[in-house]
Amino acid sequence: MTTLPDSRLSPDGEPDYHDRSFADIVERLFREFEDRLSLTAIVEVVRESRQHLRGSPIGALPELTERLAHERLERLVQVAGGDEPVPAPHLTILS
Repeated sequence: MTTLPDSRLSPDGEPDYHDRSFADIVERLFREFEDRLSLTAIVEVVRESRQHLRGSPIGALPELTERLAHERLERLVQVAGGDEPVPAPHLTILS
C-alpha cells in the first residue's frame, strides 16, 4: 500500500511541514542504511511508520516517525543479514 506523507498543518501553520520532514527523515536514514537497504525500502518503512503513528501529537510526529522507522530498519537489516541491499518487494514491516 502506498500512502502520501501526512499533510496536516504544523504547529506554526506551515502546510508542507510534514512533506519536508518526511524527506528529511528519508535522507538521514538513507545516509545511514544505504549500504544495506534500497532507497525504496527505506521510503516504504518511513511511510509505514508515519501511518502507524497517525493521531500522535503533531509536533512530535517527525521525531516519533524517525525513531520508529530507525528501529524497524535496524530489525530489517538484522533479519535480512545478507551483504546485498534489501529491495522493497522483500519488506515485511516488523512492529
